[in-house]
Amino acid sequence: MTTTNEQRQKDLIRDRFTQTVDAFADYAVSYRAQFADSLSRLVSAKPSDRAVDLASGPGTLALQFARKVRWVHAVDLTPAMLARARRTAESEGLGNLSFTLGDAQSLPIATGSLDLAVTSYSLHHVPDPARMIREMARVVKSDGRVGIIDIVVPEDLARAELANRIEIARDPSHTRSLPRSDFEKMLAAAGLRILESEIHELPRSFDHWMHVAGWHRGDPAYIETRRLMESTMPDDRAGFHPKFAGANPDAPDEAPDINMVNTGLFLAAGKA
Repeated sequence: MTTTNEQRQKDLIRDRFTQTVDAFADYAVSYRAQFADSLSRLVSAKPSDRAVDLASGPGTLALQFARKVRWVHAVDLTPAMLARARRTAESEGLGNLSFTLGDAQSLPIATGSLDLAVTSYSLHHVPDPARMIREMARVVKSDGRVGIIDIVVPEDLARAELANRIEIARDPSHTRSLPRSDFEKMLAAAGLRILESEIHELPRSFDHWMHVAGWHRGDPAYIETRRLMESTMPDDRAGFHPKFAGANPDAPDEAPDINMVNTGLFLAAGKA
């Protein structure tokens, strides 16, 4: 991606997550706390650890890891997200966090200075995910650990492309979700080996999935994303496992919601 395109992507990320800060943060900090707990287990987080949460958003990982480790540094591109994370940390009495406005692909952190580098649901937004993984590998010590949570798409190219088309219709700051094999290649290229990994199929409501992205019924983005999602129902060719939910008794004339699944890859890696 050229420098101009990278800057355009960063501006798009900042714009989208500024617009959706409250809806996204309410969901991410509460519901995804369980994901942070799962990742902390996979990376064997310890009370003596010093960690960085890259593309931390509203503190999805940082706030939970702060309860388990010595210190967490949260880095994010969007001022509104960092402000939300800082307010939450203050309200919960968490004093072992620091916050930096910055690019997860180029961390202002010394090489080999940390025990943990973690990130969640960010690699499908950044212009160069391989570069971000290299940064995670760079900043951890020789016995440090890297933890990643992200969407994973089918290995079949056509199915993966359709899944990404749906994701981009929902959120134009989405770049590309990856199959597991791509994660494995990027980790290996960064000098990392997978220590633990889990696949989680996470049930979602389509309407809530759209709400978190800032859209509601009647919005053009909602209509187009739903059209694409419904087109995959006969053969599940994008891997979302979509099925119509029951009718809403409060709005029986409305089209029903859709039950769907986001497939997430949770992994821990260490230096090879």
